[in-house]
Amino acid sequence: MKLTEGITTREEIRLRVEGHLVPIVELDLDARHAVYFEHHTILAKDPGLTIGLRPMRGAIRRMMAGLPVLLTQAAGPGHLSLSRDGVGEIVALDLNGEEVDVLEHRFLAASASVEYSVQRVRGIKNLLGSGTGFFMDRFSGQGLLVMHGYGDVLERTLESGESVDLDPMAWLYKDSTVRMDTHMVGVTTGLFGGSGFVMSRFTGPGRLAYQSLDPLAPMEATKE
Repeated sequence: MKLTEGITTREEIRLRVEGHLVPIVELDLDARHAVYFEHHTILAKDPGLTIGLRPMRGAIRRMMAGLPVLLTQAAGPGHLSLSRDGVGEIVALDLNGEEVDVLEHRFLAASASVEYSVQRVRGIKNLLGSGTGFFMDRFSGQGLLVMHGYGDVLERTLESGESVDLDPMAWLYKDSTVRMDTHMVGVTTGLFGGSGFVMSRFTGPGRLAYQSLDPLAPMEATKE
């Protein structure tokens, strides 16, 4: 289930989003709950929060994927503010047993009850052309999952066999049931040649979200 700001999750974690340009996630935790996150995303916290480390399984895999081996965990009671340094939108899911794949470096926070692993991206075209490296994040179980999408975020549900092509760095998250394949789109430029570009094809069934901004893309120069 997708959450809107100012709502309480199934496990009774209160979440709201503040700001419009670079959004801030505000979390109210009671004594029963904890969330984990990357330490550099924290903006503010109540002194009463208990802060510790959450070791992650698969350390070698995570290092190969460029992901942190240790994450920060905060346990309530208290208030916590998190944000990524980027223009965009916050997407929060209240997981109830689903498996969700997330593009690397888009994860913001998750309940301690949510499992976090890395999923190998298979297929040579995916490895070389999808922009995801060798791995993507996978979250499963029950609890809160919060992501930062760069730019504007559009979410849709694909029916079984329904497909959509995206720029390889445009997707934000997908259900694990959605298949991702990377292919070359050919562009004919004349009688004697052509060119092409890479796109990723997502095929349902399942949810898919994509974002309008690639933070790694070079900014185009504007003319005076």
